[in-house]
Amino acid sequence: MVFCSAVVILLAGEPAVPQSPQAQLDAVEKRKAEVAASLEGASEEVKEAGDVLAQTELAIPDAEDELSDARGKAAAAEVREAEAQREAEKAADELDTAVEVRQDAQDAVDTAREERADILSATYRGVELSTLSSSLEAEELGDLVDRLSYFDLVTASRQDAVEEVTLKRTEASNARNRASLAAQAAEDAADEAERLADLARQKRDAAEDAYNSLVSLKQEQKDALATAEKYRDDFQDRYDKLQRESDALARQIREASEPKQPDPPSQPSAGDGRFLVPVNGWKSSNYGWRTHPMFGTKTYHGGVDFAAGSGSTIYAAGSGTVVYAGWNGGYGLLTCIDHGGGLATCYGHQSDIHVSRGQRVSANAPIGSVGSTGQSTGPHLHFEVRRQGSQVDPVGYLPSCLCR
Repeated sequence: MVFCSAVVILLAGEPAVPQSPQAQLDAVEKRKAEVAASLEGASEEVKEAGDVLAQTELAIPDAEDELSDARGKAAAAEVREAEAQREAEKAADELDTAVEVRQDAQDAVDTAREERADILSATYRGVELSTLSSSLEAEELGDLVDRLSYFDLVTASRQDAVEEVTLKRTEASNARNRASLAAQAAEDAADEAERLADLARQKRDAAEDAYNSLVSLKQEQKDALATAEKYRDDFQDRYDKLQRESDALARQIREASEPKQPDPPSQPSAGDGRFLVPVNGWKSSNYGWRTHPMFGTKTYHGGVDFAAGSGSTIYAAGSGTVVYAGWNGGYGLLTCIDHGGGLATCYGHQSDIHVSRGQRVSANAPIGSVGSTGQSTGPHLHFEVRRQGSQVDPVGYLPSCLCR
């Protein structure tokens, strides 16, 4: 039986491991080959949908990680934006306060100047000198003392006025300096707030793009599954036909095998190396029951598939006699070899057969070339091991490394 199945596995909750572009491409190509193997016997529409499914199921976890990361960065940027806005508002408030203090200081200068204007004017006009002259002209000691006391008062008042105005002017100058610094700080804070606002907008846009990308991928996946669903009955009919072909092949192998063969040994539990790996390639599909990746139905795959390039040499897994060599329905070009002891191996989807029925072959002898004949979605080798004609898991008979 040549039908292959693969289980859709989406790993969740694990940290993303960065991959190189080539590694990502290899992973996509490998998954596409696995899903393609599961769609042997399907219509072209389902095969195309399977290709989309293979790509989206690998892309979606990365897209979800990207969305989560983008949303996290957007949230962090919004926090920084809010903090910067608060700092800008605080700086603006401090500027307002500084401007008020500067204005109060300037008002104090103006008030002090106005309040002391008479004293200062008198000083500048020489009032003190006039007073001193008149004091010196005093005839009585009492008058002299009174005039000198007035002179001292005027002089002291002048000095106080000058000092007060000077002090107020110094305070005003300091207030202006503080206001200038506050204005620069407010400008810097506003610039930083605007920069972080732009950054936050960029992060929000990136998160939106990541979300749209994820939505698009999920829609593609949904559409692929919907397409496959339309051909579900057709797929089941093709699968049933392949099963019938496999049963017929089992009868042919039993009839063509050497007569009166003893029962072969029981199925090995692990690779014992009894047979050679028949091609240079990697195992793309397992033996046994699988849940179909698009329908969720159980299907049976009677061998293992090895992905290999078209035209790659196929080698006999062991010595024996060719009991089938030719076209066989969904198997395409097929070769089966009887190895004695009730064991036989079969090689499907070949592009070319190099042996003929009844021919004796030795282990590792070239017997054909990898192809995609029959119901196949791409170049690979479908390999079966049969006991008394019935399919068994080939892995138990191959080297544990599955290597040549």
